[in-house]
Amino acid sequence: MNTKPNFVFFLTDDQPYNGLSCTGNTVLKTPHIDQLAAEGVLFEKAFVTTAICCCSRASLYTGQHMRRHGVEDFKTPLTAAQWQQTFPALLRQAGYRTGFLGKFAIGAPQPNSALALPADQFDLWYGFPQMIAFKQMVEGKPRYLTTIMTEKAVAFLKETKSKPEQPFCLIVALKEPHGPLDYFDPEYKDPYTNATIPPPKNLSRESFEALPEKVKSSLGATPEWFEKPATFQAALRKTYAYTSRADAAVGAICRALKEQGLDQNTVVIHLSDNGTMDGAHGLDGKWLMYEESIHVPLIIRDPRLPRSTQGRRSQMALNIDLAPTILAMAGVPIPKSMQGRDLQPILRNAKAKGRDDWYYEHTYNTDPPRKPIPKSEGVRTERWKYIRYTEEQPPLEQLFDLQTDPQEEHDLANVPAHAKTLSTLRARCDSYRKTLR
Repeated sequence: MNTKPNFVFFLTDDQPYNGLSCTGNTVLKTPHIDQLAAEGVLFEKAFVTTAICCCSRASLYTGQHMRRHGVEDFKTPLTAAQWQQTFPALLRQAGYRTGFLGKFAIGAPQPNSALALPADQFDLWYGFPQMIAFKQMVEGKPRYLTTIMTEKAVAFLKETKSKPEQPFCLIVALKEPHGPLDYFDPEYKDPYTNATIPPPKNLSRESFEALPEKVKSSLGATPEWFEKPATFQAALRKTYAYTSRADAAVGAICRALKEQGLDQNTVVIHLSDNGTMDGAHGLDGKWLMYEESIHVPLIIRDPRLPRSTQGRRSQMALNIDLAPTILAMAGVPIPKSMQGRDLQPILRNAKAKGRDDWYYEHTYNTDPPRKPIPKSEGVRTERWKYIRYTEEQPPLEQLFDLQTDPQEEHDLANVPAHAKTLSTLRARCDSYRKTLR
């Protein structure tokens, strides 16, 4: 009988921290993910080190900052040697049966299909690159992508029951709620057709005008959302519908886990690859270092832990922490190249020491005629956020006191009273640039 834990990892796409009812969203309905949070640990301050699909996913699997793994765009895959040091590969090397379903999105399929779509590195593979349609044609009939993925996940779990001596790791990389949102599951009732969605407090002209000029003219600028509120409502209703559809898939797979008698030895993880602005500051998309872009939901339900450990954690956790955490849970040695931290001490003890700060970076840019994305880096502490836009000389800097200004509307970088804090965080950012490679 297998004594090592199994893993089911749900990875959503562009789901911000407030994209769940259990994180405070009063309109969105996500009962199944909420149940995971109730039965496990919800990290209230979980972040990604680079807020874009390709880089964040490479960081997730390698446990490394982008500066180290080198995936800075949608074309570059992880090398074969790098992949062998990821948590899915290391688990498989340690005897785990592994499955991958959904969006892989690390590297362009051409000319690197073996690296960008590593089907031979999993026992079950139904993966795809950055863009794939929700509408899939199967035997001449349209089918919803997530329905197909759910069926394959349930089949994987049923097959796993026949191999009780072998642990498993199943990654379900859901496409929701990333666009294009142009085909919705015809078998799922949209609960938001008449919903009124409260806009972010900083969806305003004043907040937009306070942004740096390069941000106001960037890819994510969406001033029409405060100029024409109906456009915001229509966009968010659609996003919410797809989010709830993803939640239904989580529920179906978790039910199958229980029906197969696997739930008591399976660690279930829920994470998003990045957040999204969803109108904050008059912006959409991610990429930037503002909270809505980098702050993500992270839930870990480990049924082996005592019930007294369930609840919320206020320590800062990062996407790069999941790889070493999973390996440590499985009793697999953690490569020295991984830069994340094992979160188990925090899972076991709500008062355990967390990190004091961490480094963010984003360097990907678009090709014309699309609007550009400003390159940025920075440091976030419990209280302060330092942002540096690196393309200008001298670099443009921002400083926010998250304690008094959680909406990040009052830049303190040029306020003399905060010069020492600015200097300290600037030096910390410079240090991270050198030491994290």
